[in-house]
Amino acid sequence: MITIPLASPLPPRDAAPCLSHTVPPLIEYLAAVPDPRRPQGTRHPLPAVLALVCCALLCGERYLQAIADWGRNHSEALTQALGFTRPKTPCCATLHNLLSELDWEALERQVRAWAQAVEAPLPPEAQHGSGSAPPRWEAVAVDGKTLRGALRMDADVAQLVSALGHRLGLTHGVGQVTRGNEIGAVAALLQQVVLAGRVVTLDALHTQADTARLIGAGGGHYLMLVKGNQPTLQEQVTTLFAPERVRAQDRESASTVEQGHGRIENRWLLAVSVTPAEVDWPGAAQVFVLQRRRWTCKQRQDHFEGVYGITSLTRAQAGPAELLRLVRGHWTVENRSHWVRDVVFGEDASLVCTGKLPQVLALFRTLVIGRLRVERVSNLARETRRLAAQPADCLRLLGIIQN
Repeated sequence: MITIPLASPLPPRDAAPCLSHTVPPLIEYLAAVPDPRRPQGTRHPLPAVLALVCCALLCGERYLQAIADWGRNHSEALTQALGFTRPKTPCCATLHNLLSELDWEALERQVRAWAQAVEAPLPPEAQHGSGSAPPRWEAVAVDGKTLRGALRMDADVAQLVSALGHRLGLTHGVGQVTRGNEIGAVAALLQQVVLAGRVVTLDALHTQADTARLIGAGGGHYLMLVKGNQPTLQEQVTTLFAPERVRAQDRESASTVEQGHGRIENRWLLAVSVTPAEVDWPGAAQVFVLQRRRWTCKQRQDHFEGVYGITSLTRAQAGPAELLRLVRGHWTVENRSHWVRDVVFGEDASLVCTGKLPQVLALFRTLVIGRLRVERVSNLARETRRLAAQPADCLRLLGIIQN
């Protein structure tokens, strides 16, 4: 077994701010994944193979054959730095067989542990405006994603649920959906994620009483959207916004106006404090209605949308401006993870379906996306092209060599 020297990650580039503390080396967490192979006849160290996959993905390679070719096409010095002890790196068939048998749960635990180690030393995020305002809540968005390529190939698992931090865009955990039970998969995932002191944001599908109790038992708070899948709750919430109730309520509103990408968007949120007698829901402290108005300059059209929600945060813990930020931040999981995995890393186009290979490659994609997010990279597609031209920088991102 070759010893891989560890070091700190890339220095800050351009004007984008980076973390003030040292990022834990990814290679240490990859080295903790158990090897599913028997020691006899093993040709390539497992940490070297996993590092190879990360580097190839960072350089924009999407598929197993391309990952294998990336290793064969680069210099022996580069592959030795990754930890390989033989001149030739693994072929596509070797990668396929090894990753299919990999302990997916163990790899997911290491991905989760690395994200927690990155975020643990971060100071609380300050609110905009007055210095006396309470710090922003750390929030985690939970949502599901279908691996469409694996679904077309009838893979055993073709859907995953992810917990993504609003602040940095790091994946805090990934769970697999079996037999279409996404609600049960989210409940299992939340039992693995650190909830204490955090707000979990969820869409209407996961507005479930058991999920609310689970989050509260873990020391966290929830923010859920309310739609027709919970008709009793929806009726209780909508009734609270009737005009005749205004005088007797503790209510407050906030609004934002944003312009960009050829459109102007107005958001207005009205929050109302509630009691258990008014809303029969575990831990409910506030309900809210969010109205969006989007004016598209090119089509010269108005688009209106309204949605109701519920949260366990009290008014003292989070006013309407903070709730507005949390609701919008929930779509971080779509914009900063799911979309990137599909468009930049070609996840939906991947047709791998053997064993645990779809879940393993999805985990690697979330891992390298998180590593680039820590670097405050604004354009991930451009960064993968830069790394393809300078692959040695991948070694620094993994913590293998000195800056």
